[in-house]
Amino acid sequence: MGNVVIVTHWLDGDVIPFVRIGKELKRRGHEVTLITHCHFESMAQKAGLNFRAWDTPEEYRILVDNMQQNKSDNSSANHYSYSESEFRQKYESIEVRLKEYKIISECCDKPNTAILCKNRSSIAAYMVAEKRRLPLATVMMNPTEVASMLLYEQLEGHNDLPRLNELRADVNLPAVDSWLQWESSAKMTLALWPQWYDEIDDQWPASIETVGFPFEEGKDVYRREIPEDFTSWLNHNPNPIVITGGTTKCINERFYTSSIAACALLGQPTVVLSQYDEFLPKELPPNVKRYRYLPLDQIMSHVRVLIHHGGMGTLTGALAAGIPQLILPCYVDRPYNATLIKKLGAGDYLLPVNWQAEKIAEMVRSLETAGVADNCCRFISRMQANCGVSVAADRVEQLLNNDSYIYGINLRYTPAVKPRGEYDPDAQKKSSVEKLQNLSSEQRSKLLLNLRKRGNANRTG
Repeated sequence: MGNVVIVTHWLDGDVIPFVRIGKELKRRGHEVTLITHCHFESMAQKAGLNFRAWDTPEEYRILVDNMQQNKSDNSSANHYSYSESEFRQKYESIEVRLKEYKIISECCDKPNTAILCKNRSSIAAYMVAEKRRLPLATVMMNPTEVASMLLYEQLEGHNDLPRLNELRADVNLPAVDSWLQWESSAKMTLALWPQWYDEIDDQWPASIETVGFPFEEGKDVYRREIPEDFTSWLNHNPNPIVITGGTTKCINERFYTSSIAACALLGQPTVVLSQYDEFLPKELPPNVKRYRYLPLDQIMSHVRVLIHHGGMGTLTGALAAGIPQLILPCYVDRPYNATLIKKLGAGDYLLPVNWQAEKIAEMVRSLETAGVADNCCRFISRMQANCGVSVAADRVEQLLNNDSYIYGINLRYTPAVKPRGEYDPDAQKKSSVEKLQNLSSEQRSKLLLNLRKRGNANRTG
């Protein structure tokens, strides 16, 4: 049996899929250690996993707040370069990565060890695997990650390279030629979505395998109880609309107020899920009931329409239940996810410029038609065939005792973008990143979409 070390960062959508995979590997007899934020220790323990934390409860609380502050509708406040981002300086510094390197390394002393990690944020895991000659698989959580990293290489890779090589020198690893060369050097990369959801952009300089959504019958972390008062309310208010922005604070502040106002116009029973009081109006309409948390996967079969932010975990649950979904996306991968859901015929979306109560209410009415409902139901059987957790666990088992997956820098890689001269932190403000900062979130989403379209053209040309 093997020793699997799982490394990830950030919030529920970036952690829960790894817990599910880890639980399945544990069931198969492997020892599994999850390394992530302290908030997830109880979840890991319920799944039977060993656990190491990056932080303390207070540090995690500050992280959640900082993630909200790091996203803004004000384009001038969206800093992507390290020298202009307080968030990156706090959470991606050399000191932070060396601390993570030590924690990960301490978990890799046992024989037959392999590492499974989230891409991009798991810099320290890459270095541990390279230094100790361990097999490693990296995981992409959503389809925009390929396009966004290709774009990032063009805009900021050359600025990150000196700091990356300084970090590598601190653990006696040789310099690399390009940020993308290093980021794409894992010999196994798993994409946590099925190919029918979205294809892989072939501009990525390494192979990527789609394994399916990390959602599978009987493979959840643990079963959570539905509160009795909700069951009672549901008996008197069947088939409600549900509004959820997930567990993150990284959300447009108008998401909840606009959605709640729309449901007030509709007059239908509505449940709003949010842990954060500051996002909600002081008084809710009489048809709207608020819960801080409900096990969404367990109540989905009772839902009429789901209004959500476009997170992968939420949209996956709606697909599995055959529920029409209205996505109000803003930031990161959510706008692109929204376009895919519309393309599949499983729902629709509105960008922030159209977040007026009347427009949202009109869209909800359009999703309640028989045609939309019938189309959504077609995904129930398709999702029942989804085995992303089991397939991911199968692939991790392939790493064990297999030298062909030992992590090593791809020496045959040739940088597509050559460094632009000597590294000058002061000059970063004049870099092409400014062009990206001056775009709205919708324009940035279109830029990523165009980059992906070029990859699709390469496949068919």
